Amino acid sequence: MADKKLMGCMEKRDLLNQSAVSVESMRTWGERYEEAGLLSDAVDFYEKAKATDTLERLRGNALGEGDFFLFGRLSRILGHDPTSQEWMELASRAEKAGKQAFAAQALLKANPPGD
Repeated sequence: MADKKLMGCMEKRDLLNQSAVSVESMRTWGERYEEAGLLSDAVDFYEKAKATDTLERLRGNALGEGDFFLFGRLSRILGHDPTSQEWMELASRAEKAGKQAFAAQALLKANPPGD
């Protein structure tokens, strides 16, 4: 059953593609999607709102949870090049969470072949 607080994918796309949007509206939509556990969608709205503080918080959460893809995406949005130490921490946390594929990818980022 669809959450009535959330919009359909076409509505979401149209809103995110508008050039003039309310920052507060983007933050509100981001919060709704975050509360629903749809972090990728929430990040879309937070990025449009340039909500750096919230994006930083989510980046820290992704690191703590060992979420390789979300951490990488948020790092790119924020213009932050993760250190080897951050990738090692992510690998460790991913492994503890049973996310073996994420751990392996993070280890490759921490120690790229040929370095």
